[in-house]
Amino acid sequence: MNKSLLGKRALMCAASFLFWFSQYIYNPFLSPYLLGLGISATFAGTIIGAYGFTQLVARFPLGISADCLQKHRIFILLGMLFSGLASVIRFFFPQPVPMLLANLLSGIASSMWISFTILFSRYYPPEELSKSIGLLTAMNNAGTLAAYLLGGVLYEPFGMKSLFLGSALSGGLGLVIALFVKDEPPQGDRPQPRALVRSTLRDKRLWLFSIAALLYHMILFATANSFTSNIVKELGASGVEISACSALFMAASMIAAWFVGTKPAQALGERPMMCVCFCLLGLYALVLPRLDSLPLIMVVQFLGGLGGSSLISLLMSNAVRNIPGVARSTGMGFFQSVYALGIMLGPVWMGAMADRIGFVAGYAIVGVLSLACAAGLYLLTRKEA
Repeated sequence: MNKSLLGKRALMCAASFLFWFSQYIYNPFLSPYLLGLGISATFAGTIIGAYGFTQLVARFPLGISADCLQKHRIFILLGMLFSGLASVIRFFFPQPVPMLLANLLSGIASSMWISFTILFSRYYPPEELSKSIGLLTAMNNAGTLAAYLLGGVLYEPFGMKSLFLGSALSGGLGLVIALFVKDEPPQGDRPQPRALVRSTLRDKRLWLFSIAALLYHMILFATANSFTSNIVKELGASGVEISACSALFMAASMIAAWFVGTKPAQALGERPMMCVCFCLLGLYALVLPRLDSLPLIMVVQFLGGLGGSSLISLLMSNAVRNIPGVARSTGMGFFQSVYALGIMLGPVWMGAMADRIGFVAGYAIVGVLSLACAAGLYLLTRKEA
């Protein structure tokens, strides 16, 4: 293989690792921290959901801009910058309103993930689209896993500010590495924005898998990525144990994302894998808040994680599979804007349910939704997947 190509892939993997490390080192402790500020679960959910709101607004126009400019490096650099800057705000202004503003800024940073995925996929032949997305998703999970592990070590002796500082520093280091990322040559003539939008929104496959991804992120951010850590804390878990629970979920997600590109996964088929993943997430939500044993919760965390990133890798690659390369950033922007609605609604929905009916009932509703998604996707993808 060309050494230059290997170098490009390695730089993107390193940048992706640091990007998600910066975005998630404080995440396992965020909902307990916000609730510790004396605010309601509903407003805590709103702060967490703000991360998804800016992605909902920004990702589609960013995708169009990336296709029109045919340059992704600038968006990657901006993503790194905003990720670090958000935690600078958290470090100096740890109050509810600045935390809300910081999460909005983190959402803008994550909106730039479009350019990470599209540029990295261009380092691979078209027939290896699922493999490239699976590998980059694995690096996403590796960065998140490392963030959770280090966060658990730092949290109790040094407090929440040490995690915000670690986030800011890793974002800065990622920014330096991203300076060396190389853009690929433009693919054909630069398209017009109106033509891009018109052709992309006609793709029924894109709509189907985008809605499935919306529901997936709604489930994930209502549970594992928001309030599960609070459930674990209420059992008396230490900071290290809270971090370990989150790390187990991400470790399983990393394994599952890597599995997508393997021959056994290809033999199993993408449609059955997507349905199994939704079922695993459904069982996770139904079981976890009913447990009063930390070791059992850790087992369930790992099993739930197996249904995590492999699912988003499959949904993402299927969503943009029929979209030509010149419009793929627009398609990816639409896909990620739609699923950002789930990132926004999930924690807000769960926070509201927790205030009214409690976490056990709220998680049960989410679990039933996930099982319904598995059945619906199986029926609707008979001709698509």
